[in-house]
Amino acid sequence: MTESNRMWASASFVGVLIVIGLPLWWKTTEVYRVSLPYDKINSFDSLSHAISTDLTVLANDDATANEIVTLVEKAFKDSAVIKLKITKSIIPHSLHETLDSVADEQEAVEEVGALFDLNKHNHFYVVQRKPLFQDVWLAGDRVMFFRDNKALNTVVETLKHIVYQTSVLEGASSEAADKARQTRFPPGAGYHVVLSVVHPRPDALKVELDAGDAVEDYIGSFVDELSVLHNFTLKSQWLHLLDFDFQSKEVKDDSEWGRHFAVRQDRLHLLLTKLEERTATHVSELPTINLALYAVPCERAPLVIYDENDNKVLSPVQAFMSPKWGGVVLGSPSAKDCEGSATWRPDVRVIMGTFISQLRKLLGITDAEPIEGLHLEPLRSVAPRQWEIDNLLRIRTLEQLTSAERTLQSLAQLLGEISNIVINDEVGASINAAVWSIERGRELSSRGELTRAYNMSHGAFLAAETAFMEPSLLALLYFPDDQKYAIYIPLFLPIMFPVVLSLKNLLLWFRGKPINKVKSD
Repeated sequence: MTESNRMWASASFVGVLIVIGLPLWWKTTEVYRVSLPYDKINSFDSLSHAISTDLTVLANDDATANEIVTLVEKAFKDSAVIKLKITKSIIPHSLHETLDSVADEQEAVEEVGALFDLNKHNHFYVVQRKPLFQDVWLAGDRVMFFRDNKALNTVVETLKHIVYQTSVLEGASSEAADKARQTRFPPGAGYHVVLSVVHPRPDALKVELDAGDAVEDYIGSFVDELSVLHNFTLKSQWLHLLDFDFQSKEVKDDSEWGRHFAVRQDRLHLLLTKLEERTATHVSELPTINLALYAVPCERAPLVIYDENDNKVLSPVQAFMSPKWGGVVLGSPSAKDCEGSATWRPDVRVIMGTFISQLRKLLGITDAEPIEGLHLEPLRSVAPRQWEIDNLLRIRTLEQLTSAERTLQSLAQLLGEISNIVINDEVGASINAAVWSIERGRELSSRGELTRAYNMSHGAFLAAETAFMEPSLLALLYFPDDQKYAIYIPLFLPIMFPVVLSLKNLLLWFRGKPINKVKSD
């Protein structure tokens, strides 16, 4: 072969390698990454987290209305989580006469509801009503009565700490979880509520309880009121022969039994591990809220809970709750129940009322702290108060928006630090949907459209979680760069070595300079 042909052959080989081989290798090893709105994600920290809410003040005169508005505005001025849109008005003459004449507060609430819409979410009414035995009377509806100017400070305290619960709202959007957030279940697509009747000794004690009807009548009625927030599925089950050693100690007393069995609080949570083995609650993809009634056998009844200082826990019902798991009621039969055929008929109303109280805390409804001069109308049914539902909507809206923002920021940081993570179209769509929902949710929150803001925040939370948990993000994480080099070097080095050496001769030949040849004998 002539020198010219040899040089052209080398040039064609180099050309094929550079023009075809190199782009082909680059394309086949390229990591697919959809473009993401990093600027919007990084700007989340600067967005407002406040929810606007409507407050209407109805007083007998302008002076009282102006004074209460001034005090409320001053109390909520620096709040970063809630912004009040206050409107004031003089009570219509006909309503004024009615409120002063009726004796029952609930009837007065109905009279206010005849003129104003008390069913509207995110709207609350503060109404003056002089014939009150307390300074302030707070109904289960979206209305609160106050007596006169001396009650205004109580009104402000009630609005701040009970109706709007600003401290709980701040905890919902903070990085560190407060006590309320540590207790309530995290946001989710819905919840699976399971009532388990634990019967360790069915041979020695007969328990007469229709668990299915109890769930429907009590738990079902309660969660129906929260349908604007969550979807719930309800289930009941019996767990027989599930015994647990409480390591209780017999204590003599003057009860009908003449004794009781003391069990320490720190021992009770070991029961949850025993229940987890049998409850079969993981069959649902939804987070499970466990409610368990433990039927204490006659030979260990009654069971009484003691604290860590060996003091008896004073409670009409022996029960305990585990945050983000559920609640347990220790049901002990009476001495009479254990006589003869030993049949126990639990007080369904008391037991289910205890479960409802636990369920309220687990879902985020915190109990109101007592305020001097305030009368809080007791619950008349299992249904939550209307303003409690509104506050739960605000808590969940802030919690879901904040969680979605932090999830996206963590994901964006991760994708920026690790370049070989694949970002496919599904992940990109979820991230873009979450960003849009967050922006839309913030806008709706600032306008006071609470239910729509909640729905947007819920969509943002689910989309952000879907993107973060996408399995395809891990596709190339188990094939790092050092392993790539371990494969590429043995494969390409033998091919590239003669190519690189021939480049010098090719350059000299193209420039018309003589090529050095190795002499041989």
